[in-house]
Amino acid sequence: MLRDESATTGLPMRMVVLTIVGMAGLGAMIMFIGDVELVPKSMHADIIGIDNSTTSSVLHTNSGVKNITVQVIDVDGQAVEDATVIIYGLHTSCAGITGVDGRTVLSLDTAAISVSGEGYLKLVAKGNGFLDAKNDFALKVVSN
Repeated sequence: MLRDESATTGLPMRMVVLTIVGMAGLGAMIMFIGDVELVPKSMHADIIGIDNSTTSSVLHTNSGVKNITVQVIDVDGQAVEDATVIIYGLHTSCAGITGVDGRTVLSLDTAAISVSGEGYLKLVAKGNGFLDAKNDFALKVVSN
């Protein structure tokens, strides 16, 4: 039998030192991960006016160019700056980027809309650090 015990000399102390160093490294990684925002925030986009009117949410085809005001806010009610806003569907589209107030004005030519009877335009808003806001029935369109 071999009686060489030199490998076990100081082994408990090495295990304690390695455990302490490992725990310190794990703690540093957890602190770093805790500072990173892993889950994007929610935001909401609303059409707040068409040609400076806040009462109508219906477009009529062949009624000229309409200016549609869209506001984008986060879950805390704060304006979302630099969000891309797109209204599309029925063979037409328009896009814009929000300002510091979270608003953008989109110009839509109603002559380009192709619908018989009625249909809906979709609204999408995209911003860095936010989940996309989508509304498949954002704006009702009625043919003349």
